[in-house]
Amino acid sequence: MGVVDLLDDPLGDQAQAAVEEEYENKAQWLDALRQHETKNANALIHTPVDSHRRDLFASYPPIAGRPSIESIDEYVWTFQKEELCLHITPGMEHPTLSVMVPMAIQDPGLFKCLITAAQSLYERRRNPDPRRSVRSKALILAQNDAIQALQKRLSQPDAPFDDGVVMSVLHLMTADSSAADLPALKMHLKGARQIIALRGGLGVSPAHLALRGTMATTEFYIALGQYLGLSPDDRSAIPMQPITYVGHPFPPKVCDYVAKMPVGIAEAALTGQLSVRCMKLFAELSQWAPLADRVQTGQAQPPQDVLTRYARLYCAPREFARDAMMLVLDLQRSGIPPGLEHVTASGLATIVRHMSEQNPTTFLDHMSLNILLANVKAIDTPTVAESEVIIWLALVIKWRTQPAGPLPKADELLEYALESFPATRTWKSMAKICRKFWWFGRFETEWKATWQRGLERLEQQRRGVEERRAPLIRG
Repeated sequence: MGVVDLLDDPLGDQAQAAVEEEYENKAQWLDALRQHETKNANALIHTPVDSHRRDLFASYPPIAGRPSIESIDEYVWTFQKEELCLHITPGMEHPTLSVMVPMAIQDPGLFKCLITAAQSLYERRRNPDPRRSVRSKALILAQNDAIQALQKRLSQPDAPFDDGVVMSVLHLMTADSSAADLPALKMHLKGARQIIALRGGLGVSPAHLALRGTMATTEFYIALGQYLGLSPDDRSAIPMQPITYVGHPFPPKVCDYVAKMPVGIAEAALTGQLSVRCMKLFAELSQWAPLADRVQTGQAQPPQDVLTRYARLYCAPREFARDAMMLVLDLQRSGIPPGLEHVTASGLATIVRHMSEQNPTTFLDHMSLNILLANVKAIDTPTVAESEVIIWLALVIKWRTQPAGPLPKADELLEYALESFPATRTWKSMAKICRKFWWFGRFETEWKATWQRGLERLEQQRRGVEERRAPLIRG
């Protein structure tokens, strides 16, 4: 994607820009902005972010005639409310706000890229037809500035080692995604991968974890789109990786993977139905999963420890979900029949990545659960290990997705497990099974309530069937 010429551009300015023309100096621009915010009845209402506005926004570089500060305000507000993983919401300590935004505020070129990302998200939320994206003049201007700033940055000798280069590209990828511009998104993704490869990869600092997590999110959705058949299979965007299976006795490395897994997953792995790649993925999940169960106490923690923990919880779940989705995509590409590996990998990706009440349920959720349910039912006469995996996944997926709105396939999945496996009839036996997997004690009450509602719903359905049959029997 290059710079767009606006001389003959027919698009109107659809964004609520604070100003429409250039001002002679910063003071005039700021004065016009304040008058606009005072008079504009459609301005964003005050939010908890406003307590941070004076110090945070005072250092914003002035961009006269460009997108309004409202897009940045909404950008900050959205990420402040975003959940990292399993109901962990760090607020202003979210890595995007504690790492990426401060870096942009100190760097005018990077700030232009952040403005582009924020404005693209701002316009996407107000787009009446998500299938047809029309960029406003304000967004095109911002995107032109961002691309020019990135081009200038790339011309520097140390460009591959500049975190700002990778971050700039990721902000442009956000704009591509918001505009549903898949070719541009893949082009920027390819460039980001090349830059990261030149520098030998990214590390584990909070800044690098934030970059890795953001990039993994994009890769996850590209892989998901290909898996669901919404976009053509593109192996340049999502390369195919080998899938190998081993029999008993397992090699030492595979035994090490199994030893790191919870008992329930380890028993499933011992059946030989999981590939080495899948077992490695679950072993890595076991390394960071305890972070998601660690309830914050009232004791003060060093700021750096808090920053690092949230950065890990931002990055690790997203990289896991991406790797799991790439695995099921490769299983599909290889023509491997649906089985336990498909169910476990896609089910865990749903649990980890679903944004709960933060985002409304989308067609992607419906399509993903539809395929997951079909794969579960494709397992003919499941073994004890397989049935326990299905039971645990069905319960946690239903619990995970229900705050965002009704998902019939999530209900159907739980009802299938409750109806098919006698071990689900009591909470005692249900909890015993769940404790064999990743068990989070702080969610036990919610999980039990989800199970209870599932039983009640199943019983209501049975009574309804009996009532409909009764007249036929009497007749």
